[in-house]
Amino acid sequence: MARKVSKLQLNPKPSGEIRQFDETNLARLGLISAQERIASSYTTWKTAYDVNGHDGELSCFSPAEVGGVPHGVDGDFVTALNTLYLEQGAPVDALVHTTAYQLIQRAGFEDNGASNERLAESLRRLRVAEYVIGRAWRRRGEEGNGWASVAFSYISQIRQSTPEHRDLSRGTTLSIQLADPVAESIRNQYIHPLDLEFQVTLKRPLTRALYRLLNARRYSEQDQLNPIAQFTVLVSDWARDCKLTEVITARIKRNLEEAHQELIRRQYLADVIFEGRGSKATIIYVYGDVGTAQQSVQVTPDSPLVQTLIEQQVARNVAVKLIKDYGEAHVYARLERFATLIASGYQPRQSGALLVDIIKDQEGKYGDGTGIVSVQKVATKPRQGTQQTASRNAPRHDSTDAEDAREEAEFRALPLEEQAARTVSALKMILRS
Repeated sequence: MARKVSKLQLNPKPSGEIRQFDETNLARLGLISAQERIASSYTTWKTAYDVNGHDGELSCFSPAEVGGVPHGVDGDFVTALNTLYLEQGAPVDALVHTTAYQLIQRAGFEDNGASNERLAESLRRLRVAEYVIGRAWRRRGEEGNGWASVAFSYISQIRQSTPEHRDLSRGTTLSIQLADPVAESIRNQYIHPLDLEFQVTLKRPLTRALYRLLNARRYSEQDQLNPIAQFTVLVSDWARDCKLTEVITARIKRNLEEAHQELIRRQYLADVIFEGRGSKATIIYVYGDVGTAQQSVQVTPDSPLVQTLIEQQVARNVAVKLIKDYGEAHVYARLERFATLIASGYQPRQSGALLVDIIKDQEGKYGDGTGIVSVQKVATKPRQGTQQTASRNAPRHDSTDAEDAREEAEFRALPLEEQAARTVSALKMILRS
């Protein structure tokens, strides 16, 4: 799958400058196989190992119909969802409100049909795959501190604006509910710093997965201010943590070689040293110098107004910016106009896009000065430029005008980069013709 080509090969940030965090259980346990591609028959894995002095067990089952166990780029989308959940204030309902475009962008992929397809496949797999974890899930917070046994699918449910049998598109809105243990862990701040900007510039899914595994081990729960300088692990244990199917040391080394070299070249690692042979062989990871970590992240829930806009399918970052730019009083007033318009029978294709345009409107096209919206006024408002001239000499078609007005409002409500992308796409088609 094509990825964005970064003009700048970013080096890792000093830890004190990292503002993103990831959930630690998922990364530490390596629940997403690091392998880029697997046979669909790879439907289950099970491991057992020592967890802080006691026996822990992990297992996963995911049917061949969804492509086997979670692997490869699934980890990129998991990281993006965890980050968005934290940014949205880690709500108790465990819901992440986003769009297909935003999720693909945050995971570091190009905005195209192949990315939409890969996202749909990953979400399906993460919804279906079942994890059973025995005495290995770290639990923090008021309910207790210790190693718990849990069973879950990473995604509990998905609500989307397009029917499930249809393909995702860049404008598809998604409300994705994370598994309760994952959401609870994030709310209780069992998290560690993650340089998301650095991660998305790494070339291969295997390199990104290895980076996440190493990063989870770098920061101690007891002392995140002082990340460790190196990490030593048995080769066999590391293959297990990466969920690799290889068991021979030489083959494991060969499979990880390219990822090791990229992390060294990008200065995240200073060195990778293999020592010993057979079952005693070890890997020593020497980390690069990235300074001192910041101590914690404060989870600040969204305001009721932000939550209301999100419920109306407005992306969170757009909602926050609208409130900042126009003020709460203005946004509340425009919400009333929006509600009146919907109550009068007007049916937008995308309610979020219409609401954003109503909030931004400076021409009065959604109100008559008394706060009462005229549906006919919205539907028949002529466009600017040549279309106004043409309309003087052409018969009016109310249904066509309403459709045009609705499409224009929804287009104007999109972020500028999305407007630009659609315009360029249309121009390419016109110029080809």
